[in-house]
Amino acid sequence: MKSLDVQLTDLPTELLVLILSYLPASDLLSCNLVNSPFYTIISNSVYLQYNIELYKACALDNKNCTLSCAEKLTMLQKREEAWSNCTPSFHRIVPLNFTPGSVYDFSSAVYLLGDYTRQRLHYLRLPHLPNQEPQWSVFPSDDNRHIVDFGLNLHEHDLIALVTAELHSQSTSSSSAMLSIDLSLRQFSTGDHHPLAKVPSIHVVVSELRWGSPSINLEIVGKYLALVTTFWRNPNSKCMVTVYEWQTGKMVMDINGRPESYSGVVFISENIILLPNTETRALELWKIPGPNEHSPSSPLRQLALPRLMPHNVLRFISCRGEPNPSGSIHDPKYSDRPFHYDPLDSILLLHLRVQGIHLSSLFTIFIHRRSLLNLLPPHAPFVDIDVEKPVPWAEWAPPITFCIDLGGGIPSRWITTTCGQRFVVLPGPGDDVDDSDTPEDDLRRKPRAIVVFDFNLHNVRKAERELEVDPDATTKIVSREKKVMDAQEIFAEDIVSCLPYVVSATTKKYRLDGVLMDEDRVLGLQTDVDGHIKYIESDHVIQSCTFKRICVLSL
Repeated sequence: MKSLDVQLTDLPTELLVLILSYLPASDLLSCNLVNSPFYTIISNSVYLQYNIELYKACALDNKNCTLSCAEKLTMLQKREEAWSNCTPSFHRIVPLNFTPGSVYDFSSAVYLLGDYTRQRLHYLRLPHLPNQEPQWSVFPSDDNRHIVDFGLNLHEHDLIALVTAELHSQSTSSSSAMLSIDLSLRQFSTGDHHPLAKVPSIHVVVSELRWGSPSINLEIVGKYLALVTTFWRNPNSKCMVTVYEWQTGKMVMDINGRPESYSGVVFISENIILLPNTETRALELWKIPGPNEHSPSSPLRQLALPRLMPHNVLRFISCRGEPNPSGSIHDPKYSDRPFHYDPLDSILLLHLRVQGIHLSSLFTIFIHRRSLLNLLPPHAPFVDIDVEKPVPWAEWAPPITFCIDLGGGIPSRWITTTCGQRFVVLPGPGDDVDDSDTPEDDLRRKPRAIVVFDFNLHNVRKAERELEVDPDATTKIVSREKKVMDAQEIFAEDIVSCLPYVVSATTKKYRLDGVLMDEDRVLGLQTDVDGHIKYIESDHVIQSCTFKRICVLSL
């Protein structure tokens, strides 16, 4: 019997698209190169193109969004192009109608800022469209308790966790006065106690008033809430790291560090946390125990930071990575956005403040979450490793990190400067300009461009192609070479790092003191002479390939 000479491309286009839809996006890119028919089929399919663009942007589709696939594709392409070109467009002013405090956060298009009373959070829902008018709202604490800090999980659980303090003695001058530190679990959209929290409040610790308010850092992922508590005024207290199942109030993990050892925490996955240890100068990766497991006594892995010269001291390490991983729910329940960056592909930022005899400098390390997970069993490249000892920097870090000296003058109080695989920063003082028409308060700062580092390898390759076609058509800078940061008089050896990146900058310059970012926008901050926030400028990437800018003026 004669066999039929039928090729795959002879199948109906609709059936071919269905078959190809089961392939990973990386394989779709390979199929693009097979022949002209495959290229045409893939190029003409909106669904396949959307999956490819998600892959290139390291983003995940949000199936809770009701927009069509074509609409999502257009929005994604335009947003990524806008970030690539850093092109600001329009400008808006919103009044700041309160005296700001020190606690803040910026996540999921919501900017929150405490006020001077320490009993209220003011928040601003930042617009996605030009015709949306942002308005300040107020989120109060419980029973007028002081808000020490707070943590957010808005897209997954509509949750805000307030860390509050209450005095236990009527006499504030008494040496026996005590502070009760507690967690209040609230639903952000309503302000009520969160309906999934069986206990609306979790007691953390009771401390002596003379110890002062603790330094708090907390993150919430899935069912876990990780909390780092440090009392800097008390040399005898331990640094506490506790992990709770916030829905039940049960403590599942408790780490007692030495004073000033831990100051921050980052989730690498739902059950793996990163704890930078200032005392041992190492990054510790800990596993949160499961239902039938005991709390661990040691980390899964310790990764040494660069060695310092004997006369230098590592004062603190702050850390951040946005967006956070999610729990078992992969599609964000409380988000209507069409897509979000993949947390596993996002970069983590580590600020290292080094103090020497005659200097103080800020060094920043960037690393992808996925790269850290790959250093754990069974993926770890290390053989016969002693888990009790940190892996030397030279053995783990150079291929997967980027290190930069930001100098001593870059503010580290605002750490929400990464999202996805991008990092935003204000460089050193700008060029001299005509200040004759500039308000006197603005003369304290020189105008500077906003600079964006992008560690997405697809965007690095795209920028390389643009430079090959016309080197004069773009101001982007691409780095794929090995970077060597001079040890100077700070480190015991030169620091080598090899993580590729592309740098772009806005053509317009801004008089700002700090910048923040989320998936869609850059938020610029101006402060007064006392360090209080006075202006907020938001450059927003929207559907028309532009940034949006909001100036918030104090009254």
